[in-house]
Amino acid sequence: MPFIVKLENQLVMTKKNETKSSAKSEQQAAIEAPATVETPAVTETPTDSKGCEAVTVIVIESEDFAGDIAVRSVKQNLKGVDADIQVVKGDVDVETLKSSLDFVQTERIILMTANMIILNPVLLSDIALVKAKKMGNTITANTGMPVMVHKSALDALLKEAEEANQPHIDILDTYFPGTVPTGFTPFILGDWNKDPFVLPVVSKNPSIEAISKFAEWKKFMHIGPDSWSEDLKAYLENRFKA
Repeated sequence: MPFIVKLENQLVMTKKNETKSSAKSEQQAAIEAPATVETPAVTETPTDSKGCEAVTVIVIESEDFAGDIAVRSVKQNLKGVDADIQVVKGDVDVETLKSSLDFVQTERIILMTANMIILNPVLLSDIALVKAKKMGNTITANTGMPVMVHKSALDALLKEAEEANQPHIDILDTYFPGTVPTGFTPFILGDWNKDPFVLPVVSKNPSIEAISKFAEWKKFMHIGPDSWSEDLKAYLENRFKA
């Protein structure tokens, strides 16, 4: 999934072209005004009977990626929360998210796609930390990792996009500039070989030996569309047994 901000710490937002093919392109143009999205009011965090915070995890699966391994990784490694996991088919777009919100009962939502894997135990705070990566002279919130959003703010953004007839806006790069505090600077990812967060798998025949070494200490894995080799599938099936 590419929170466009200029590197001079000024938050801006990105719109994508109206066609689906352009919506999936990483070539994005910053525009001057961020989306107007109300910051959620501070409310008492709902918990279950054991005192764990209740969250909803939305796993979006496409034609290319089934969500079963991603779901298993959430069940195994997302700690300290009572997670209601929902798998929906579609893309990270206005239509898919708007329909999925009808079934969400919590204010806090974790958004992820089926090619995002939680490799090791994480807390909600690991996901809630707003992270971004550099793209030219801008940065983007599309980092290949799960993100946390608030239902009320996301719903307002989706309604605004729908009214403006903009079904293919970049959800994350529109959402975060409108909700984070003024002057806020996200955690900028550096060299992926060293940062503790995401392991990007992009080669057609990824080395399972190399993946295993990184998977010992990385929190997340993001798998490219051409990287689902039989060996990788077997590795993940063994790591996240049903």
